Amino acid sequence: MRYIARQQLTLMMRSHWLAGFGLLFSSLAVMVAFLGNTGGTGFDGFNRMTASLLNINLLLIPLLSLLIGSLFLSGEKEDRGLTLLLTYPISPWAVILGKYAGLFIAVWSVLTFGYGSALLVIFFVGGGVSVSLLVLFYVYSILLAAIFLSLAMMIGIMAKTRFQALGISLIVWAFLVLFYEFIIMGLSMFMMKQWLLPMLTVSIFLNPLELIRVQSILSLDGASVFGPRLYDLTIWADGLIGKTLYILAVLLWTILPVLYSVYRIKRGIEDE
Repeated sequence: MRYIARQQLTLMMRSHWLAGFGLLFSSLAVMVAFLGNTGGTGFDGFNRMTASLLNINLLLIPLLSLLIGSLFLSGEKEDRGLTLLLTYPISPWAVILGKYAGLFIAVWSVLTFGYGSALLVIFFVGGGVSVSLLVLFYVYSILLAAIFLSLAMMIGIMAKTRFQALGISLIVWAFLVLFYEFIIMGLSMFMMKQWLLPMLTVSIFLNPLELIRVQSILSLDGASVFGPRLYDLTIWADGLIGKTLYILAVLLWTILPVLYSVYRIKRGIEDE
């Protein structure tokens, strides 16, 4: 597994996709950090600058993770490299976990570089910043990457070609990032008042992006942005039960796609 992870990491580090994303993410993080310290709003609590950084994370990290993970894996399937690898005495678990580890370390390196660059800018500009707040953003970014890389592994295994993997990845990203919120808003218009809060609660757990978004805002003491109607929801989500379910949901979103990828590979071996 270690060898497969190292090989995957080497391939990733040579990828122009990863280099391009690293440059884009670092530039945006530095820009937000610079403006946050020169505009007077800073990075204390939930404000315009922290909301900007959160939006960058929620848009870019899922897109990068889905595209890079699924395209690399489907490409290896298309080139028969994955089939050749499975002819060696290596378990499907070692193959999937090794590739996941290689992908995760590559994306983690990019995120660390981006946050490190932003921290350097803040240091040289001389602005005040809460270190715990940056660490919080960093942790949520890594969780986001872990979840969407897991989904990317599943898409890469299911897709027959790179083109198909690209299409599925973009559809999944667009649905979770762009359309999901509008669908929930539309459903809420036809929902009875007493069912509105349970429906919104369930909808948060059905979308990993909403999980990260809600917990990030609550961690930044920004519960007021949800409005008075969702006050009960924010109190519940910020409590012990809400946080426990949040951790379980993140683990399930990360582990289940990997398990399914291993199942698909095992089924493929048995079919051959």
